[in-house]
Amino acid sequence: MATLSQACNCWSRSTPCPIDAMIEDCNAFPQGMRLEADVCIVGAGAAGLAIASQLEGTRHRICVIESGGMTYEHWRQRLSRGLSVGQPYEALDLCRLRQFGGSTGKAGWGGWCKMLDHGDFEHRPWIPLSGWPVAHKSLLPHYETAARLLGIDDLLTDWPTSAVMPENGPLFSERCFLSPTPDLGATLRKKLQDAKNVQVVLHATALRLDTDDCGRRVRSIEVARTPNKRFQIAARFFVLACGGIENARLLLVSNRQAPNGIGNQYDLVGRYFMEHPRVKWGSLQVSQPDNMIDLHVPWTRTTGLSPENRGTNDAFGLALRPEIRASERLLDSRTWIKPGPCVNHMDGSEALQYLTFWLRRGRLHRDLIKCGRTILMHPAGAISAGFERIWHSRRRARHFHFDTILEQEPDPASRVTLDTRLDEFSLPRVKLQWNVGPLVRRTLERVQAIITEEMKRLGHRSAIHPGQDKNPAGEQDIPYHWVRHHMGTTRMSDDPRTGVVDSSCQVHGLANLFVAGSSVFPTGGNDMPTLTIVALAIRLGQHLRQSLE
Repeated sequence: MATLSQACNCWSRSTPCPIDAMIEDCNAFPQGMRLEADVCIVGAGAAGLAIASQLEGTRHRICVIESGGMTYEHWRQRLSRGLSVGQPYEALDLCRLRQFGGSTGKAGWGGWCKMLDHGDFEHRPWIPLSGWPVAHKSLLPHYETAARLLGIDDLLTDWPTSAVMPENGPLFSERCFLSPTPDLGATLRKKLQDAKNVQVVLHATALRLDTDDCGRRVRSIEVARTPNKRFQIAARFFVLACGGIENARLLLVSNRQAPNGIGNQYDLVGRYFMEHPRVKWGSLQVSQPDNMIDLHVPWTRTTGLSPENRGTNDAFGLALRPEIRASERLLDSRTWIKPGPCVNHMDGSEALQYLTFWLRRGRLHRDLIKCGRTILMHPAGAISAGFERIWHSRRRARHFHFDTILEQEPDPASRVTLDTRLDEFSLPRVKLQWNVGPLVRRTLERVQAIITEEMKRLGHRSAIHPGQDKNPAGEQDIPYHWVRHHMGTTRMSDDPRTGVVDSSCQVHGLANLFVAGSSVFPTGGNDMPTLTIVALAIRLGQHLRQSLE
């Protein structure tokens, strides 16, 4: 059996052009090779790389396997395809990126960060299964470390929210940070490449985990580049860090010893899938420039506030005060104010925005033809949207709409399961049933009513729906969209009957298997999970380091 260091020497000699000294493609590996490591991390995204950064420089052998390459490769994304059968949802191969750095790269995440609120960690009686088994206070040091990794220096700086919104009002300004260095692959590449104890293996897709006969310990993981080129990795500890959908899928397909999948003794793996439902709505018209409005437009830099009160890479969302949410038994939410009228999905403007979104990330999606057809059928709306964007980039806007992102309540029927269709490795693809519950709708309706009333009270013209006095949400389905955040499918709880992992992110019933990423979130807060993903990963990395020592 080859050790990881021995294998590295062998691979370097047999590969004419290795990618980096300690970052290599598994194409050079012989069929059937078996490697050994102390820790095997599955996935080189935000969570996986953050864990590796905490184990770098130790005497322990760390192997990170990544299904993609160093950069975005369209052909590799096909492995993420799946079927969506619930609430209309994005094509699953568009939601996450198989590459070094994961979705933190240019083709994915935009870089917005914030901590979860203190109340997100507490039990809320009106939200089933709410409450985290870890305290918000215990995560603060890890939040600070995560923020520094992402180039954010003033994460815990107090912001006087009453300086913008009335202190006795129902809304406050929630600070959000735009990371200047969101690509963790670029940030950590040299550090990991120079590390003598870390090996990153690219184009290595995890197929399944194998446990001992008792199902209490993972012995190895089967990995492949192509269907005909497979190898195994044995390790003391394994960490799944491959996203909120793939973490669940990998546990479910690992059913040789456990017919229902690893860690699924209570049928919880894949359940409680959560997103952050997103709704564009309403209108807001201002008669003169207003710093309060500018503060809540995510890409506007306010000129009226002094530098000591405002950073250069932040913006603020409108949020309901915790006491309002508690008294009215609502979910969490955050609302941006954005220039221009609210787009209509029937007039071509939304199709143009959607197409532009992906083209700016260098990606073409399977709905390209559909978007193009919509734009051609409704050119007036597309032209109008393009004109509005150019106009508002050159002049200070007077007309705005609202963009609200909401928390979801945990729902066991909202879930990831295995489909009957197979991928190129003859493994089941995923089937996603995304449900949005009634509490999301009720929260949205109250947010809409409160925000429009507050805008009117501040002297602006505002309506939930232009030209209508009645909220249309009560008469028809709400057009929920998404923000590509996959949470909850291996949720955290110290009770194995209500969670897949415990407070240390260790899978219940398995001595050496851990899960990292937003799949462990019991609840999701009101958006921007990446900072919490990285903070939890740093915490897990330190826990593993202590366990190894």
